[in-house]
Amino acid sequence: MNIYHQMIENALFFKWIYHPSPEINTYWEHYLEQHPEDARIIREFKAGFEKHLNYKKYQLSDQEKKELALRILKQIDQKDQQNKTKKLVLISMRYAAVALFFLLIGSGLTFLIFRNQPNEEHFVSVPSPANLNIQEPTLILDDKEEIALNKGESELEYSEKGEITVDQQKVSADEEDPGHVKMNTLVIPYGNRSTVLLADGTKVWLNAGSRFIYPSRFTDKNREVFLVGEAFFDVAKNEEKPFLVKTPDIKIEVVGTSFNLSAYPEENIVQTVLTEGSIKQSWLNEGFFDSSTEIKPGQLLLANKKEKATSVYDVSTDYYTTWKEGYLMFSNSDLNRVVKKLERYYNIRFRYDDPMDGAIRISGKLDVTSEKEVVFSYMNSLTGLNFTKINETYYMIK
Repeated sequence: MNIYHQMIENALFFKWIYHPSPEINTYWEHYLEQHPEDARIIREFKAGFEKHLNYKKYQLSDQEKKELALRILKQIDQKDQQNKTKKLVLISMRYAAVALFFLLIGSGLTFLIFRNQPNEEHFVSVPSPANLNIQEPTLILDDKEEIALNKGESELEYSEKGEITVDQQKVSADEEDPGHVKMNTLVIPYGNRSTVLLADGTKVWLNAGSRFIYPSRFTDKNREVFLVGEAFFDVAKNEEKPFLVKTPDIKIEVVGTSFNLSAYPEENIVQTVLTEGSIKQSWLNEGFFDSSTEIKPGQLLLANKKEKATSVYDVSTDYYTTWKEGYLMFSNSDLNRVVKKLERYYNIRFRYDDPMDGAIRISGKLDVTSEKEVVFSYMNSLTGLNFTKINETYYMIK
């Protein structure tokens, strides 16, 4: 079922158009924030109805509303088809120019450009934490040996020689062959967190529900790592070896910088917040003409994975970084966003008695290192709702 038919079958969509209220407007405001990939389509669909309301005053039946929706949908489809045709022509012209460029410069330079592209086989081959059959925090060495880490919080430290210390105990050393560099995978399921001191002195805080792939030593011209989930990076400065962070969708290049990157696979938006230095972010597997986006300290960069669009905002960085210290800060945030962070932090699940409660806006600061019951008691007073325990991993909000 596509998004148009989902809206047609959704009674709340017609209520939003024909009988709007503060509550229903808040619900859809939250829905569009949570589904930015569909926001433009839904607004355009709604605008078609509003245009109709300007000249048609009598009450429509449910069937008439659906018939009107189908007529508007047909008009949108025709418009989209025209836009796709124009876009196809522009893309064809773009890549024809690229083909001509490479034809003119010959094959020699082409070889130089592409032969040094990084090997991403480790990144592609390892599934996300949710899909791995690993329930505990685990370090995987060279896709072979698995080392169990402390539950809750764990600490890893690498020496310049690639020696590994886990929770203050040495557990492994690099191979004798100086040309051999281990690719390590750190899996941090929900309910756990970890810090990693890399061999170059870079420190990384990993949030719950993340995996991090990195070499035991940095021997290439770039210091390259891969992330799925959320992490805060305090990058050691080395102008001769830029530090590259890649996710399935974007890449970030820095020299010596501190920033937070949130790139959970189930979320359509990648969030990057810069606290110090500078970063240059671009799309992974970008086209020849695509450009990067740079941000300054105190700015938030949002990258929409489906639309391949970016936007930059000035923010207070504490709201995005204090999780590594055990605090969650939020200002006028919808309850759904806060609840999702609590689910990851405590490895639990919530269900709403009334889904519209998820659109409630709240502000505050949570010390999530406290017992869950203490945190949820505070949430009760903050929201006017009850966070009721059903079992150890399941809570109801009503």
